Formats: sequence, C-alpha cells, structure tokens
Amino acid sequence: MRLLERYEQDLQHIKDAQGWVLLLGLLAALVLLPLVAPGYIVYNVTLFFVFSLVAVALMILVGFTGQVSLGHAGFLAAGAYTTAYLVSVGWPFVLALVAALLVSGALGVVIGLPALRLEGPYLAIATLGFGLAIQQILNNWRLVGASTGMLADRPRLLGVDFFGDTPFYFFTLVIVGFFVWLAFNLKRSHVGRAFVAIRDAELAAQMSGVDVARFKTLAFALSAAMTGVAGGLYGALLGYITPESFNLILSVKFLLMIVVGGLGFLPGAILGAAFITGLEVVLSAQQNRSQLLFGVVVILIMLLEPRGLYGRWQKVRRYWQTWPL
Repeated sequence: MRLLERYEQDLQHIKDAQGWVLLLGLLAALVLLPLVAPGYIVYNVTLFFVFSLVAVALMILVGFTGQVSLGHAGFLAAGAYTTAYLVSVGWPFVLALVAALLVSGALGVVIGLPALRLEGPYLAIATLGFGLAIQQILNNWRLVGASTGMLADRPRLLGVDFFGDTPFYFFTLVIVGFFVWLAFNLKRSHVGRAFVAIRDAELAAQMSGVDVARFKTLAFALSAAMTGVAGGLYGALLGYITPESFNLILSVKFLLMIVVGGLGFLPGAILGAAFITGLEVVLSAQQNRSQLLFGVVVILIMLLEPRGLYGRWQKVRRYWQTWPL
C-alpha cells in the first residue's frame, strides 16, 4: 500500500474523495428526484437539462472562442422542427435527433464562414439577423405548419414509450449528460486549447500555427449542432411548437445563462442555466412584475460578482480549502 508522505498529498486525497462523493450524491439525487417530486418539478428540471445543453453549446462558442451569438434560438428552432417533422413522417426519434444535429451543424457552418470577417457587436448583429430570419421562414413555411406550428411527439425507443414526464426526464438526462461529457472532454483536447488560444490572443494563436478560420468555423458548427439536439428535446418537451417559441428573448436568455454562470467555465454554463430557469419558475407567480424582478436580480448578480456564479463558487471553495479538516 502506498502511503501519503506530504501534506499536499493528503490534501489532494481529500479533494478527490470529496469530488467523487459530490458527483455520486448528485447522480443519486437526479435519479431519485422524478420518483418523489411532483410533475411540475420534473417538467422544470427536464427543461433545465435542455437549457443546460444549450448553455454548454453556447459556452463553446462565446466562452472558448470569444464569438458572440444572439441567434442560438434559430439553431434551437432548426433542431426542434427537424426532429418534429421527421418523427411525424415515421422516423425513429433518435435518428431524427441525429438529423437535427446535422442540419443545425450545417447551418452553423453557413453562419460561421461569413462570420469570420466579423467580431464584437457586428457579429452579434449578424447572428441576431440569422435568428430572426429562421423565425420568419418558419412563419411562412406551410410544410411545418407556418405560424400555427406543429405537434412534436416524444420518443418511443425499443418498444418503450417516453411520453410521460418521468420517462422523458430520464431520456433527456442521458442524452444531455452524454453531450455535456463530450464538451468537458473537448475543452481538454487540442481543439479546446486552440479555441481558448484564439479567444485570448488571435494573432498569437495564428502565428503559433493555429488555423484560426477553421477552428472558428468548427466552434460555430459544434455549438450549433449541440443546440440542434437540444432543440429536438425542447420540442418534444413542449409537445407543440410554433415560431414564437424561438424568439429573440430566448437567445438573450441563453446568453444571460453563460454570463451569469461565469464566462469561460463549463460548470458555470450549467449553474447559469439552473439559476435562470429556477428564477423564472419562482418569479412566474408575480405575473406583471416578473420581468422587472428578473432583470433586477440579474443586474445585482453581475454587479456583486462580475465573474458569475462559478467565480463566486471558486472563491468560497478556496476559502474552505485553506482548512480542509
């Protein structure tokens, strides 16, 4: 048996053990929650899963490569409508999700290539125009119901129906968990390091041999593809989708999630999605004052902690790690 010889080793052992306990506890809570919680909580937690995937996807684009997007509701709509239409004509739900990934990823390339010439507010305006254009196309496309929208069925897989909130909760948890795991591994890969290098110093990255154009386009494609998968899940969760389900406010909300959570940190994207989704649920009872209160709370968070919720968590964690026992 190998003995720990230094205080630093002992401290690292404690950190590793705490991390595993926290992870296993979280997984156990997520598995048990739909078995004991009422239906509206299961629905809203499933919505949080979907929005977490969008936030993680947007973090890859904005937090890693520094490319701002106000059009991710458009990619979400592309995924939702692709999935809903293909399921309506007999495709298996999982294959329809794969198609949504490919369609949204292709749209990401289409937007990413001309976006190479833009940055900052100009890029934000261009992506905003894309989101509005998608909404207008759907409003006039009779194949998918035009402005009246269309049904979005939930999956049936290997003879098992996922129509109920609890089965669909577990289905969404597995899909979202898989893509979030991929995103965390992406950050540690050479692709993720290239993204961050472009964000921090684009000229220096280019001089170091990084193909800036290729990696920027790849970031758009990956982010859009993951958002397309989230769109397929989002449509199935809603049950019925219309173009108004994917408006500008939704794109702004996604951007708020990663800013409030902490730009540049994948856990921050998940924290931001949880906070924004939960805040909307809590304030929904306030009716006319909900939007005002929502804005006030977000502004206060950004004033008190510019690095977001994950930045605050890091400060608290460093404080307690000073005396681990």
